[in-house]
Amino acid sequence: MYRLREATDCFDKFFNKICTALFLAGVCTLVACSSDNKPLKVKNVVEDPVSIQVDGIDKTEVLDNVNAYLESLPLISKKRARLYDREIKENITKAVHTFGYYHPQIEITYPKIKNKDDKKLLAKIDLGKPLFIRKANVYVVGEGAYYKSFSEIVKKSGIGSYHLLDHGNYKQLKDDLLNRAIELGFFDAKFLIARILVYKEQNVADIELMLDTGNRYKFGQMVTDADTKVLLKPSKSLVNFHEDQNFSSKVITNFSNSLSQTNYYRSVDVHPLVEERKDGKVPVKVELTRKSKNQFRVGLGYSTDEEVRGILAWDKPLVSSKGHSFSSYFRVSKVKQDAQAVYKIPHKNPISDYYFIRAAQTHTDFNDTLSDLSHLSLHYVDSMTSTWRKDYYLALEYEDFTQGSEKGRTTNLMPGIKISKRTTTGGFDPRAGYSVSFDNKVSFAPVSDLTFWQTEFVFSGIYAPTTDSRILYKLYQGAVIGSDSMKAPPSLRYFAGGDKSLRGFSYKSQSPRIDGYLRGGRFLTATTIEYNFPLGISDSRGAMFFDSAICTDNYREDHSVLYGPGIGYRYLSKYGVFKADIAYGIDNKRDQSQFKLHLTFGPEF
Repeated sequence: MYRLREATDCFDKFFNKICTALFLAGVCTLVACSSDNKPLKVKNVVEDPVSIQVDGIDKTEVLDNVNAYLESLPLISKKRARLYDREIKENITKAVHTFGYYHPQIEITYPKIKNKDDKKLLAKIDLGKPLFIRKANVYVVGEGAYYKSFSEIVKKSGIGSYHLLDHGNYKQLKDDLLNRAIELGFFDAKFLIARILVYKEQNVADIELMLDTGNRYKFGQMVTDADTKVLLKPSKSLVNFHEDQNFSSKVITNFSNSLSQTNYYRSVDVHPLVEERKDGKVPVKVELTRKSKNQFRVGLGYSTDEEVRGILAWDKPLVSSKGHSFSSYFRVSKVKQDAQAVYKIPHKNPISDYYFIRAAQTHTDFNDTLSDLSHLSLHYVDSMTSTWRKDYYLALEYEDFTQGSEKGRTTNLMPGIKISKRTTTGGFDPRAGYSVSFDNKVSFAPVSDLTFWQTEFVFSGIYAPTTDSRILYKLYQGAVIGSDSMKAPPSLRYFAGGDKSLRGFSYKSQSPRIDGYLRGGRFLTATTIEYNFPLGISDSRGAMFFDSAICTDNYREDHSVLYGPGIGYRYLSKYGVFKADIAYGIDNKRDQSQFKLHLTFGPEF
């Protein structure tokens, strides 16, 4: 009876302690709540955290992976550091396994408790010998077994006999094979076998991969809503696939890019309906949203060539269901005021085979040039037959001008052709690219006032030797040849100087002179070489450049070269590149030299 009562008393005491603990927990919960019943944030503060230093690993990629794994650990208190011994070693082991190191020796030195300044935990690692791949059996079965692109992926993967085992390469190989299968339309592709067999004692590993591609799907029907069906009419010639053709995501991407380049649409969405595939076919959904019928743009800019300049533009991206479009602008600066209107008419293709009509009016009042130029031209552009863009045109120009002490009026009908090509990695700051153009036009009496031939060649490019450096280069050659070449109006003559031709001299301030006035030259040769280098400041680069030019009427009689060496600064914003240059203009013929500041904003290439 006594033992029963004693047991009952013990149970009562235990029950009272439980109730007390629950009551205190409830009180703590209430205390940890704010007046609006939201829990207060409680910071988990470690008063004496230690940092982990890794030693003994020479390979950067392995070291970076180890540090990444260790950063996933919580903050470790100096007093409790030894309690994390197992977690630290496990994380390091997992990190080095990725690169094939299965025998690491890890020695950890803990900070001394009595030394307040000692807050580093040192992990000394001996990676040991890496595992080698003994056998790598990679198979592709199904219809895809006959496609060379899969074997090419395997060759470039770094997975093969006697290669070091790298789990990253293994995972990348799996991803590349599966992605390639999807790109080609093998939507049922899957791995039947995917494993790495590790033999630690022998320090080798075997890899076994078997991808079953299944059958390749073909294009099914194109699915559109009523609005898209109407909007697609002017772009029908861009459709590059048909039903029962083998599926390819590259074809889909090219089609989508072509639709975007038409400038008709505000949004373009082209994608396969993979979930609706059946009977070996996959339908393609196309959704288009038209741009506004009228688009207006207003802009304000500055350059040392033209000082403050403004632009007002009006565009109609899609005038009719046949794909006609209209664009126009009016630009004003202290140097020049010009207006232009262009009407575009698709022929076989709205982006690579089309006609356009251009009308323009330009007034120039600068230095010794006063000119009013009226321009009307008909163009046919063809870039379907090759990678070169060919612009065949017939231009009619009337110019009323005063050039120094010379006055004149000319009307010239000029047939011409401009051949050009441009390739770039894209963006305001491309890593590589080049542009080349060759423009020729002729004028003959009696259909024109003058007889001459004008030819212009431009070659420019950009190259990135490192991630943050650029080399830019440019060559320009222009010439006016013929019996009336000395009578050509100012718009067809050549002047050197300015941001785009010869830094160190003012805009179009250099040419042959008559009675002290600028006359304009028959020939212009200009070159530029520029090196951009990192400054250690975010989005900024320094620049060193050297410009040179010859502007003359006769290379034999006057071959004096103008020079413009200088330095500059480049700021790369998301809207473009701001450029500030200080150049030293050197004119040895006139024994003149000067410093000139140039400010511009726009793409680097």
